[in-house]
Amino acid sequence: MNGRSLFLLLLLLLIVGCQETAVGKDLDAGETAVPLPTRPTSTPQPAPEPLPYGLVYPAAQSSWTEADRAALRRQLTALHDMGINTVIQTFSSGLAGTGQEGDWLIFLDEAERAEIKVIARLWPLTEEAGEPFDLEPAAAFLAVTGDHPALLAYLGLHEPLERFNSDRMRQFYTSIKEIAPDLPVAHYMGSMALFDGSLRFPGRRFTEGICDICIVWCTPAQTRDGEPYFDETAVIQTVRDNRRLIDERAPDSQLWFLGQTYALADHRDQLRMPTPDEMAQIFDLAIDEGVDGFLWYPWLHGSYDAVLSSPEMEAQQQAVSQIIQSYLAKP
Repeated sequence: MNGRSLFLLLLLLLIVGCQETAVGKDLDAGETAVPLPTRPTSTPQPAPEPLPYGLVYPAAQSSWTEADRAALRRQLTALHDMGINTVIQTFSSGLAGTGQEGDWLIFLDEAERAEIKVIARLWPLTEEAGEPFDLEPAAAFLAVTGDHPALLAYLGLHEPLERFNSDRMRQFYTSIKEIAPDLPVAHYMGSMALFDGSLRFPGRRFTEGICDICIVWCTPAQTRDGEPYFDETAVIQTVRDNRRLIDERAPDSQLWFLGQTYALADHRDQLRMPTPDEMAQIFDLAIDEGVDGFLWYPWLHGSYDAVLSSPEMEAQQQAVSQIIQSYLAKP
């Protein structure tokens, strides 16, 4: 080794020694070496589930044939383009036992193509107080559709608290779970908090085992003394009271809200169609109070003066898209 090489080797050893002394100085005095800091690693967090946001009754009919696929595809694609990811749709109970039960899959197939989840409601069904529940149509329907990827839940009962007490509702829930154990059960509940402990409707105490998706609503867009009136408090109180009830007694259940998009002058509150700004307010109030899902009720329905799909409701239809866009744009 020549003199230059020896000099470089000694210089390298000196530098290394200085570095070690800087990390663990005075080691001879018994101090512990301080380890070099390491870059913290973060565990990737799963993306939050998107808010179920959608419409009730997007299609007028409850049964379809292969000839309806193209029109249905256009319709559901248009809804998806509005920001809709969830719908409640009726399916004909009359197909049970006809050999045409496979037609139930047509709507679900096209919903899956449009990336829309479906809560299915069989129609017509009769659920009379005091009578045994007839679950044969539900069993037939779920035997065909129960594993479909677009099927989100089964909608069992419409405003059941006026007709059935808690025991009967738990009986219905248990019976559906025996047919489809993993499929959520949804009900149009109205306001559980209003019925809970009611003297007029005894035995309506809300508990777990009644609904996995509990859907509540109120009607804030009204007319009073000939002037438009918006009942903001009704939205806040409805969601707040029912949110508290679920959190206390059925924390595994979800609370969904129906936003009013219909007018009915022949009603005690003279219901009117909300303006686009009022629709945004309904949505924001419900979200702020902690709903798990939000649906506009309804898109189509023959019993009202006007609904969201009415041609003159173009501004309200645009609001459906703008509201969810604004929500998704928030940090």
